Order: sequence, then C-alpha cells, then structure tokens
Amino acid sequence: MSEKSTVEVKVRSATRCDDIVASLKQDILLQKYVPGDLLPKEEELAHSFGVSRPMVREALSILKTKGYLISKRGKNGGTFVQNVVESKEMGSVFEDLILMGRMKIEHLLSARLLIEPEVARLATMNATTTDLQHLSDLNEKVATGDDLAEKTDNNIAFHVYLGKLSGNPFYEVSIRSFMNFTRMFSEMVEFTEPYVHNDKAHKEIFQAMMRRDPHLAFERMFVHVSSMKNALTSQEHLYRDVHFS
Repeated sequence: MSEKSTVEVKVRSATRCDDIVASLKQDILLQKYVPGDLLPKEEELAHSFGVSRPMVREALSILKTKGYLISKRGKNGGTFVQNVVESKEMGSVFEDLILMGRMKIEHLLSARLLIEPEVARLATMNATTTDLQHLSDLNEKVATGDDLAEKTDNNIAFHVYLGKLSGNPFYEVSIRSFMNFTRMFSEMVEFTEPYVHNDKAHKEIFQAMMRRDPHLAFERMFVHVSSMKNALTSQEHLYRDVHFS
C-alpha cells in the first residue's frame, strides 16, 4: 500500500471513530442512555455501526477520557454511562496543568476562595434537616476516625455535598473538580507530610448552617479555604518533587 493510501485509510478511520463518539455522546445527552446504564457490548456496537471492534474500543476510550463513560470489572462489569458532573477528569486536568507549570496551586485555591464561601451561604439556605444530618454524620466520621485516607474522603465528601446543596450545577462541578485534585494531592503529599487540614473548621461551618446563618457560613468557609491555601501552596514544590521522583 502506498504512503498516500495509508494516510487516506487513517483519515477515514479517524473520521469514522469521531462519528461513533459523536453518536454515542448524542445518545447520552438526549438521555437515551442515562447515568448508571450499561452500554451494549463492543461486538453489538461494532455490528450496529458497521465497524470493527478495535474502532469501537477506541471510541469508548475517548468517551471515558471525557468523563462520559466508566469501566467496571467483575461479574456485573462492563462499560457504564457516568454522571459527567461526578467525573474526575477535570481534577486530572488541574493536576497536569500544575505539573506542567502552567498553573499553580495558589491559582486553584484562589478560585476556591471565590466559589466555596458562596456555596456555603447557598447551602445554608437550601439544606433540609436530612441534609444537615448527613453533614453531621460526615463530621462525626472525621472526628472519630483514625485512618487518614478515610478522614480525607469524608472531608472531601463534606465539600462536595455543600456543592450539591448550592443548587448551582456550575458550583457543584467546580467543587467536585477542586476536590478530585485535592484527593490526588493528598495521596501524593499528605501521607509523607504533617496533616494540614483543620477538621474543626468543618464543624464550625456546620454550626453556622445549624443556626441558619448564611453569612456566618460564608465567613467561616472563607477562613477555612484561606488557611488551606496557605498550607497547600507551601507544599507545591514537594508535590512536584514526589510526582517526578
């Protein structure tokens, strides 16, 4: 096969793969497939699109990278539709930008300072009794737990739940993205450095919410994120050193 023919084949394949990605993405956006749904098997999709299984596999891989799909193993495994709001991909983008030197942790925490206090204010106004109980349970798990990874997960869950309670999808996605990066950072740094999170801050924010005082919740979240900004910014060099070591 000539060099020109090879290029033409690659172009046709790439375009066809893009067509599969676009078609499946449209089905997800139009809710033909909703979060939690299991996609048809690769061979079924290949037959449906009239292409090879490797091309279907490539298209699925692209959609996984974009956060639309997720793979699960085991007896009930397969390729499932993922709630894009809950995707971890944006956290990975933040990590890459920081490691490339295109963004600093200080920039990320400055954005959190703009968003999270307002989220705490809105969450205070929107929270039901059930919501407050859930937040209380998360704080209790942090207070009584000894495992650092579990403490980190519950602290992150506290922030994510506030994002959900804000009622603003942009805030919710932003906080999930911030927290996904925070988890990556914690796994790489906090297990080799002193624990920097002030767990009492969440209790103070929660107390403001219990008092139904949105302005106090705003102020306490601002203080909390400001403290985290100072602590995490000082560890950025270590984060890069550990990653590239």
